[in-house]
Amino acid sequence: MNNEFDEEKLDNPLVVHKVTDASYQDVSAEADLNKTHIEEETATLERHRFKKEKKSSKWPVIIVFLVVLIAVFCYLYFSGTLAKISNKETTAPQTAEQTTEGNRYAGIITVKGTAIFFEGTEVDGIDGLTRKIKYLDEGTSFVVQNEDADETFLSEEILPLLDSYNIKYEVKFVVSSGLTAASETATDAQATAAADSAQ
Repeated sequence: MNNEFDEEKLDNPLVVHKVTDASYQDVSAEADLNKTHIEEETATLERHRFKKEKKSSKWPVIIVFLVVLIAVFCYLYFSGTLAKISNKETTAPQTAEQTTEGNRYAGIITVKGTAIFFEGTEVDGIDGLTRKIKYLDEGTSFVVQNEDADETFLSEEILPLLDSYNIKYEVKFVVSSGLTAASETATDAQATAAADSAQ
């Protein structure tokens, strides 16, 4: 058996191979130089040590991920989607009334008792209303809110005045318009003062 090992030349056990090589055979001086193919099925006595593969760096992937994340965040921020989300999450109490650019009483004439409000502003009786509507275009339309109005005052004074200036109107009954007449404020102050003095 020793003879067999002597006849067979043993190679260095630490032969370096590439990962793609299945086996390695030493091409020695006595090997046929014209041989173009190596028999890969033959077993060898060599131990294989494979080259260490270099792991690709993760930095390019991380950088691309961060760029995409920042791009999505910028899109959400500048499109206003992010602002809508953050407004919904606030704990501040929200009022039912929101600030609008126009007058919320635009196109509305409110009659409260004998007080007249033209687009949210109290006018000085029939004369004040006449001054407000005198120069309006014919065919302008208004909503006339009846808030505990004096029926005679409304039907015999205000509505005929609107008809005389060719202003279209629609009468609606409301419980409360949120408007307070100057006469109501003075009456309430007097009633409060009288109640305080009685105590």
